[in-house]
Amino acid sequence: MRFLGAKGLRIIVFLFAFFVFSQSANASKLPIEVWEYVKAELPTSTQRFDSVIVVSNDVMYIPLYPAQTNAVNNLEIEYTYPSGKSLKQRPEIVVFNNNFVLLKLFKDKNGDYTLTSYEDFPMKVKLGVMPQDMLVPPGLKMPENLKLVLGDLIIPSKNDNLISIEANTSKKSSSLLKNELVPLQELRNKKTYITTNNSKFMLVYDGVSKAPLYELKLSSLPSKIISSEASKFALVVYFANKNLEIIDLKNERVLTQIPLDDVAKDADLDKNTNIAYVSSQRANSIYCIDMNSAKLLRAIHLEQSPSWISVATDGSSIAFVDGLSGELFNLKLSGDVQVNPVAKAKNISKVLCDEQYIYAISRTQNTLYVYDKNTLALVDEEKLNEKPVDAIYHQGKVYILCAKEGVLEVYDKLQSKIILSQQLDSSGFYSKITLIPDQHNVLITGVNSKKILVFDLDKMILVRKHPALLDVSNIVVTDKTQKEDL
Repeated sequence: MRFLGAKGLRIIVFLFAFFVFSQSANASKLPIEVWEYVKAELPTSTQRFDSVIVVSNDVMYIPLYPAQTNAVNNLEIEYTYPSGKSLKQRPEIVVFNNNFVLLKLFKDKNGDYTLTSYEDFPMKVKLGVMPQDMLVPPGLKMPENLKLVLGDLIIPSKNDNLISIEANTSKKSSSLLKNELVPLQELRNKKTYITTNNSKFMLVYDGVSKAPLYELKLSSLPSKIISSEASKFALVVYFANKNLEIIDLKNERVLTQIPLDDVAKDADLDKNTNIAYVSSQRANSIYCIDMNSAKLLRAIHLEQSPSWISVATDGSSIAFVDGLSGELFNLKLSGDVQVNPVAKAKNISKVLCDEQYIYAISRTQNTLYVYDKNTLALVDEEKLNEKPVDAIYHQGKVYILCAKEGVLEVYDKLQSKIILSQQLDSSGFYSKITLIPDQHNVLITGVNSKKILVFDLDKMILVRKHPALLDVSNIVVTDKTQKEDL
């Protein structure tokens, strides 16, 4: 093999890549023994949907799939560069005795992602192929001696699919400056994405500066945005667009557009599986989107017309409202899809679902209805303040935002009653409540409030009324990461 020319190597590599990666869409999943070895050495690491190993924000390993995998009794490292290193020491090259290779991804002196420039490595490295569904970092600098491992992958330029405007510029435009937001200490280590009700631009804040860092240009006016903390992808639903969009929040790029049969109405995320469920009332369907791979898994076609939806906290079912009849249904996801009618209710504005109960909120009846998820019987009914518009479920309690007088109602499922009814702010129309990741705080926002309210769920108190020059339609908060990271 040592005497193979570059042309011969190229033929072998591309034939191998075509054979392996045409067999299965899930081919880029690390073998169990390799992944178990990695987890034992680097316990905080995670495997991305394309099998890239993420150790931390600045340390990643790309696997090279071998032309032939050796069957071994005990997986061991047979070569590293620098030599004699363990995986815990994070070497640039790791070759296992079953022929799998890991290449460390790092930045060069110019800040560009690259791979090792070391040349005297085993032929097994040059004969491996990167996962062919890999999310390639824009502008990746490939050493000449490793270009064959790309297979059919194409390295995107730094501007491909870029949707950021005014990024990395010291001079901010007037449109950015007019959307100043006084920094919130609760968002200091977060990244915040905000849309208004009259613009297709998403404003990006870093929690430190007043003005947005930059804007993200969306396809049209978004109706709802949900994000995955696990993959740092956001799913965007539009008012008048049959396509969903998946955005990579780290790199500010559109990953893909997913065409639906008709316009989407609502969306919710199962955080256990990282699958998003999207309803389309006019298409009589609920679509299942994998937020790891940014792909449509399947469409569940129904006799009903699903509008507002909520996936149960244990992922076992979906509660949804028929947008035409107003009837509430429960859809079981395990085994054969089974849809059961729950109740006929008037003008349900929000539905939530945990492992025991379905919570339905009527905007015109000002009532919270609680149904047993197994028997589908009504087990509780609570009067609310006027115009309940949004709610979240958190640690056994339902937090309900009532818009007319700016009141927050808290329902405790163990006590089966409203345990708090607190006036937040009577001026402005607050319409959205958002939980901050890894905190016990929520943000309460509205389209004409000119304020952001911070409420502490543990202490059950309003922490502050925060001034804001912009009207918030959608707000997404994620843990802060570097834009240059994968």
